[in-house]
Amino acid sequence: MERGTQALDVRQLATEIAEGLGDGWSSLPGHHADNCGAFLVGPAGELIQIRYGGWQARYQGRLVLYGTFAAELRRFEPNPGARYVITVSPTSSAARIAKEITRRLLPEYQEAIHGACDRRAAAEDLRHRRDQLMRQLMHALDGEIVERRGEPVVVFGPCASGTVQVHDDETVELRVRFLDADAVTLARRVGMNRGGSDV
Repeated sequence: MERGTQALDVRQLATEIAEGLGDGWSSLPGHHADNCGAFLVGPAGELIQIRYGGWQARYQGRLVLYGTFAAELRRFEPNPGARYVITVSPTSSAARIAKEITRRLLPEYQEAIHGACDRRAAAEDLRHRRDQLMRQLMHALDGEIVERRGEPVVVFGPCASGTVQVHDDETVELRVRFLDADAVTLARRVGMNRGGSDV
């Protein structure tokens, strides 16, 4: 279907392109006024922005399709500096644009989406293991979990007081305050357990 650039309704075009991309694809309104922007949403987390024209001279008079990352995937991008963008003529049919997206945009972009999903899953698994360990430490130390600077910390006392934090690299940081005599005893035990000599 031929369309004049002055009357181009990108939101309607996005709906037609989504149909051309197949099952699992849909469209959403964009953030720009006058219906000149929209999004294509894919079944594997794809989020493709469609915009008529753009901020660079080479985009003027073109339909720009830009693969982005949803908020929950953004910090897991495998290559944050990479750009997944193509341009097409605004007079192209929706079916033709869908084919161009499939051929020129999706292969590299979908690989990045899958990588981001894998990294998010690994981070969630690590966070789950950390949370389990934090709960075990809380019970063993008869303490409580509090949040400090956005991270969970076990606080315990009163005979020996201190904090325990589990880092994202799965190391554990333990800070304990003892009376002088207790501290010497603990140091001797640690030295013996590591094969060292008495303090």
